[in-house]
Amino acid sequence: MQAWISRLAHALPGAAIAQADIACWMEARLPAGADPSRLRRFSERAGVAFRHAAIDLLGAEGESLYPSGGGPHADALQRSRAFARLAPPLAVQAVRAACPDGLAGITHLVAATCTGAVAPGLDLLLIDALGLPRSTRRVMVGFMGCYAAMPALRVAWDAVRADPHAKVLVVCCELSSLHLQLGPDDDALVAAGLFGDGAAAAVVEASPGPVGLGLELVRDACAVVPDTGDQMAWIAAADGFRLRLSPGIPRSLSGTLTALTDGLLAGIGRSDARWAVHPGGPRILDDVERCLGLPAQSLDASRQALRSAGNRSSGTVLAIIADMCRTAWSGPLAAYAFGPGLTAEGILFHRHA
Repeated sequence: MQAWISRLAHALPGAAIAQADIACWMEARLPAGADPSRLRRFSERAGVAFRHAAIDLLGAEGESLYPSGGGPHADALQRSRAFARLAPPLAVQAVRAACPDGLAGITHLVAATCTGAVAPGLDLLLIDALGLPRSTRRVMVGFMGCYAAMPALRVAWDAVRADPHAKVLVVCCELSSLHLQLGPDDDALVAAGLFGDGAAAAVVEASPGPVGLGLELVRDACAVVPDTGDQMAWIAAADGFRLRLSPGIPRSLSGTLTALTDGLLAGIGRSDARWAVHPGGPRILDDVERCLGLPAQSLDASRQALRSAGNRSSGTVLAIIADMCRTAWSGPLAAYAFGPGLTAEGILFHRHA
C-alpha cells in the first residue's frame, strides 16, 4: 500500500493588507532606539507585497495588543488567549477547503503550530471545532518552526503504513501577528516584515493506487546543520515569542542541501522535478536555487507565495503545493522547509495523473 495526500488546501484570515500599510502601522509603534529607516528597508526587501492577520491588525485589536505612542505591548497571557480564540476558526477554514464533503473516516489528527502555547492545545481545540470523534488519535507537533509540516506529514505517513485503514488529517495553523516584536534589534525588524498568518490542511491515506489529488509520498530526508543552533531561535518571553535570525542562515543551509538533495531525488534530475521550497525569505530562495543549480523560474511558486501572503511558518510549504496542484501535471515534486537547528527537511512526492 502506498501513502497519498488525497486532499490539500490552505486558508488566509481576513483581507490582504499591503506591506506598505503594515510598515507605516509598525513605524508608529517602534520602541526607543529602533531605526525607522531600517524597518522600511527590511520591509521593502522582504519580497512581500501583502500579508493577512487573524486580528484586526490596523484597527482596535491591533491597538489593544500593540498600543501606539510607546505604551507596553500585550503580555504572553493576552497573546495566548488570543491564539486559543482565533486559531481554531482559521484552521477549520483550511480543513473545510480541503474537505468540502466532510471528514468521514478520519481516524487520526496531527496538528502543528509554533505560535500558540496553550493547553488544551490546537489538537484538542480542533476536535471540538471540527466535531471529530473523541476517539480520534492525536499528535501535537509544537515549536518545530517553519519545517513542522514535514514531521507532521511523516507522522501521518507512519500511521497509514502501520494501519492501511487509517485516514489522517494534518493541520498547520500559525498566527504570527500575535508575536510581532518591533525592535529595536534587527532580528525583530526583519521578522516583523516577513511573517503573516495562515493555515493549511491535508489528508493522508493509504491506497494501492492514486486517490484524490494523486500525490504520492515517496521518500523523505532530514539534516541538522552542525554548530548552527544559535543562528535561528524562537524563545518564549514575557511579551510573547522572540525570534533570533542570523544573516548566515542561507549560507549554512546551502552547505548541507547538495548531499541531502542527492539522497532525496535518488537519481531524478533536479531539472526534471518541480520544486516547493519554504520561503523563509528571498535570500534563502536565491541561495537554494543557486546551490542546487536549479533552472530559472524553478522557485516561482515559492516566491509568489511569499509575495502574496508572507512567510506563514509551518503551513507555507503545504500552501505552495496546494496552489501548484490546482493545475493538471504529473511527475516528481521535491519540497523543502527549514527551521531552528538549523534543520532542513525534505519530502519527495510523485503526482500521478
